[in-house]
Amino acid sequence: MPLETTSRMLAPFLDRLTVEEMDAIPYGVVQLDLDARVVSYNRAEAENVGVIPRPLGLHFFFEVAPSANVPEFYGRFLEGIAEERLDDTFSFTFSCALMPRRVMVRQYYSVRTGTVWLFVGQPDGSPFTRLTASHGMSAIRETPAYGTSHIAKRVA
Repeated sequence: MPLETTSRMLAPFLDRLTVEEMDAIPYGVVQLDLDARVVSYNRAEAENVGVIPRPLGLHFFFEVAPSANVPEFYGRFLEGIAEERLDDTFSFTFSCALMPRRVMVRQYYSVRTGTVWLFVGQPDGSPFTRLTASHGMSAIRETPAYGTSHIAKRVA
């Protein structure tokens, strides 16, 4: 099921999902508070990005994904927070240590909790395949705490 459809169906239930239920979603799911600090970060996103442990409490646009600190992403987030209304889907390329990561992103503002949910899928909007990063390399790479980037050794 495409990202747009899946996230629309999940939106009313997101705030009530357990960690295990959120980890079962094949899309990257990140919940941000109004200050853009990470509240929730599901397994699919952690595996796809290689951020283990999950970056809870860190500022998403400054500490977790600084390449997203651009008007096309962070600007949309700030506008949505100001209006208390955000439901936006767009293509985006994250800069990574290994190579750029092209994805489809949906930002959704939850009125009930006053948080923003980010859904991340493959460039065509499809879900991530388990244990396969969007850039084709192994998705599970141990990294230092909170995603400090280091280039992993290549395994042939």
